[in-house]
Amino acid sequence: MKMKKKRPANTHRLEQSCLYKLSSPRLLVKHLYTTQRAMNALSDTSHVRYRYWVEKKKKGGDRPISAPFDELKRVQSRLAYILHGIKLPDYVFAPVKGRSYVDNGKVHRNQRAFCLLDIKDFYPSCTEAKIVGFFLNTMKCDLDIAVSLARLVCDKGSLPQGSPTSPILAYLAYSEMWDAIHAHAIASGNTFSLYADDLTISGDRILGSTIWKIKKEVYKHGLHINSNKEQWVFNRPASVTGTITGCGKVRLPNKQHKELAKAKAEFSRPGGNRKKKGNVLRGRTAQAQQVLKA
Repeated sequence: MKMKKKRPANTHRLEQSCLYKLSSPRLLVKHLYTTQRAMNALSDTSHVRYRYWVEKKKKGGDRPISAPFDELKRVQSRLAYILHGIKLPDYVFAPVKGRSYVDNGKVHRNQRAFCLLDIKDFYPSCTEAKIVGFFLNTMKCDLDIAVSLARLVCDKGSLPQGSPTSPILAYLAYSEMWDAIHAHAIASGNTFSLYADDLTISGDRILGSTIWKIKKEVYKHGLHINSNKEQWVFNRPASVTGTITGCGKVRLPNKQHKELAKAKAEFSRPGGNRKKKGNVLRGRTAQAQQVLKA
């Protein structure tokens, strides 16, 4: 049998997606490589479908994780693959396959003023109703399809942290907001980029009125800016999604230099798990090279 070629990620218009204007439950389960019976079970919110735990954030605080059970994860991954085929704007760097945090930093390297914003509790704030609205109004699916898909990807009424569909759906559900924010930045002569829930606005100068317009767009859509993470930087490089950006360059943060040196020292020390230490060193080295080559 001749194998069907996979469509590359981020290549086609939303209207070309197999989910666009979908009205047939039979076609839905066919696209998701599952059955109607399995789909009904996986969308049944009265059953426990996730494993829960809490992870510590690098900069302090807790991050609740909701990891889907294997069969649910498999179907969610297939849906994520379909959604990742939709072409996203150039200002979006995550969640886009083939774009990285280094690419996000590079677009701001020639600027001298930066405003860094973060959406507070982004996934928990992206409600099941919002996801239904995306599939119903943007993808123009029938209501029963939209509700079924929203139940498939949501947990306890919102997008869970730990699901393969949450990153792409969190962007798509608010694409109108992101486009409006981008338009405000461009109208003010600034550069805007989005990396998951991290917003970076840069330029020769940044007006407070521009940032206020951007914040109003966020508030209008029922979201909030994390005031503890808001940063303004002038006339010096800024820390942008894991890079030090500015003065025409993208550099490795001092913390990553120290972690690389620590990994080298640990690897050269006799004893211990050599395989594990080698993996850590290779990971730190690859991360550093990615930034240094930018």
